[in-house]
Amino acid sequence: MSVHSQDNKPGFGFKLFKAYIRFFHGKIFYKKTYWLHTERIPAEGPLMVVSDHQNGLSDVLGVLMSIDRRRDKRKVRVVARADVFKPAVRKALHWLGLIPAYRLAFDGEASLSNNAASFEDIEQELLLDGTVVIYPEAGHQDKHWLGQFSLAYLHILFEAARKTGFQKEMFVLPSCNHYSDYFHAREKMLVCYGTPISLTPYYELYQTRPRTAQRQVNQLVRQQISSMMLNITDLEHYAAIDFIRETYGIDYARRKGLDPDNLPQKLEADKMLVKRLDEAKAADEETVAALYTAVDRFRQQLDALRVADHAFRRPGSAGLLAAKGAGFALLFPVFAVACVPNLLVYYAPTLITKRVKDRFLHSGFDFGVSALVSVPVLYTLTCGIVWSATQSLWIALICLGGLPLMGIFMYFYMKKFKAYKVQLRFHRLRRKGLLGDLAEQRAWIHSTIDNILKQFS
Repeated sequence: MSVHSQDNKPGFGFKLFKAYIRFFHGKIFYKKTYWLHTERIPAEGPLMVVSDHQNGLSDVLGVLMSIDRRRDKRKVRVVARADVFKPAVRKALHWLGLIPAYRLAFDGEASLSNNAASFEDIEQELLLDGTVVIYPEAGHQDKHWLGQFSLAYLHILFEAARKTGFQKEMFVLPSCNHYSDYFHAREKMLVCYGTPISLTPYYELYQTRPRTAQRQVNQLVRQQISSMMLNITDLEHYAAIDFIRETYGIDYARRKGLDPDNLPQKLEADKMLVKRLDEAKAADEETVAALYTAVDRFRQQLDALRVADHAFRRPGSAGLLAAKGAGFALLFPVFAVACVPNLLVYYAPTLITKRVKDRFLHSGFDFGVSALVSVPVLYTLTCGIVWSATQSLWIALICLGGLPLMGIFMYFYMKKFKAYKVQLRFHRLRRKGLLGDLAEQRAWIHSTIDNILKQFS
């Protein structure tokens, strides 16, 4: 039996660490988190959670934060890319519950033999009624779409069942992740769970035709995940479709009686919109392709002028912009105070992320560096300085409690001020008469989408 599987019951230290991570994840890093259909998580028995993978560590944390309260007898084990298991952190990653997976494309053919120990570890965890989280795409995607699945996860599940003489019921639980924004803090995220799939009906088939049994179960898993997530399959026109759902999709959601500020409802609206666009393209590819070309041109012109589509929806009058400017000026002293030490907390992860080319790993590094290094170190240091200066522990503790709130305010101020500068630039360009053509293009795009959706409803 695996050493790690034997020693996988969460102790006091692990529970304390998990509580801190849950607080930081749900209250500080994300503005709002949604855990959908957690009642579908089997409370007992061997369970493998199978998820799409779109945002590195953030995907893992979303599942862990939403699942562990129903299954807290053992640590949730997560299958992770082997290249993160550096010697300096290997023991810590095992303590956290991670299991390395070696991939041909990233780790080389020679490394694949190391998977035998990992597969054995996973099987033993399942036999002990544990929970394993796996991402069968074998890497995170860079868009809202579902990649191909390796069948290794089903091989592991069926082989674990074989070790029980096919007497123990194994479950696969499909799951999906979704974000209002991949790259920034103080956004919204959700994890949605599907219906558990029992492998028991496939045990007999697996004993004679194992690959067929794996394919049949995998098809069911993929169907559920695809139906829950935003799966944009038209990758050739992905940028245009994604831009349409982020802009036109706001009014589209409202027309469907859904709230675009509520992430689960916006996801449902986006799925409907993308499906309708795909149906329209299948019926009249030339018209829809011309629309996508116009959208790409419009999007590129916005980027060139450094303005955003939301400025067309909420341009703001000169008086309103002046009032906003006054508000920013009045709040600037509070912002300046909030920057100590939160500005250092905010920029500390960039010491790592500026070396990481894959942007979809950045939010994970932002979370990890902030939660594990910059916040504990800088907040403790600030608290110590205040205690030393005031000779009052109570004042120091009040300061410590207020630092996260001040950090959230600082981030909110910076984000809103950035949007305000875009509005000012938009207002300036409009006064110079430089946005008339863009406004006409935008109106044409929206009316064309309206006509397409009506025609192919």
